[in-house]
Amino acid sequence: MWNIPYVIDLDDHEGSGIKYFTRYHANGEPEEIMSAVVDGEGDHGLYNVTDTVMCKMPTGVTPEEASKMAHMHHNGFETFFVDSGLMYLYVDGKRCLIREGDIVQLQAEQMHAMASLEDVKWRGFFSDLDSFTDALMVNAVADLFPGAKEDPEFIKAKGERDFVRREQPVFRDVPAEEVNAVKHPSRPLYEYAFDGLTAKVIVPRWENGGMRELVLAEMAKGTKIEWGYHTYREQYYVRKGRVRLEIGSESYIAGKSCIINVPKLAPFSLTALEDADVYDTGGQTHWFSFLLDYASLSAYSTERFNDPGEIAALKDKFNIPVKSITAGNE
Repeated sequence: MWNIPYVIDLDDHEGSGIKYFTRYHANGEPEEIMSAVVDGEGDHGLYNVTDTVMCKMPTGVTPEEASKMAHMHHNGFETFFVDSGLMYLYVDGKRCLIREGDIVQLQAEQMHAMASLEDVKWRGFFSDLDSFTDALMVNAVADLFPGAKEDPEFIKAKGERDFVRREQPVFRDVPAEEVNAVKHPSRPLYEYAFDGLTAKVIVPRWENGGMRELVLAEMAKGTKIEWGYHTYREQYYVRKGRVRLEIGSESYIAGKSCIINVPKLAPFSLTALEDADVYDTGGQTHWFSFLLDYASLSAYSTERFNDPGEIAALKDKFNIPVKSITAGNE
């Protein structure tokens, strides 16, 4: 049975019902305020979402000292939306400043560390990484029983997490634009403009172990996208503007910082109530491949491009369940 809310507002902590916990530094200052919004599912832990505030570095600590928390994951892939604040990112022997609007894409085995210069909203989407819900449960249970974290039986029962500490990184300072792990909607890998909507490929599948991609739909006010029956569950993140979700006889408004969840098969639509940025964070649709071939047909074969049968076959080939994109005015 589907028990995940269609719309989750990450800025409405009370109304969303999400439980947050705070982790503290040794000096008592907060390190991070974190929640598990949606747990991962399936063999690859897809659709896993967290909402975190990475708190400003503790008093007296330098960014270089903070980078001692460098680590990596053998299997996990992480996508982070920087939705407020300013921090240093250490990755690939480089250090850069990242700020609101940036997107950080971290691959398996990629060492990374962060140093927050101020509180940073840090929204995470994951695959092939340990379940954050399970990790939070382990911490909650350990807090109930003093000494549990040092108890060999507890350690054996909880199992190993895919978290590998690394040495403090040696780095050189560079602009964020020179770091492949830092993405931005102004620097897409590829984009294609439809009437009323521009699709931008931000993260291709090969930077997520082939499991998912990240594509932005920049929707002009009034644009409506309709989905038919779809093979996979759909998940979206609204980073700008407001959209109306219609599913069956129900209607919901999703604004900035909202997660949209739609169960497998269920037809639905999104309508931009104002100019909106909507990211496909589920990433199961092969948008990048479709857009490249769609552009090729448009450029090299007008006859095939104008043939509904050819376009339908192309959509089937790349699992595109979108029935229509309609520009208009609300």
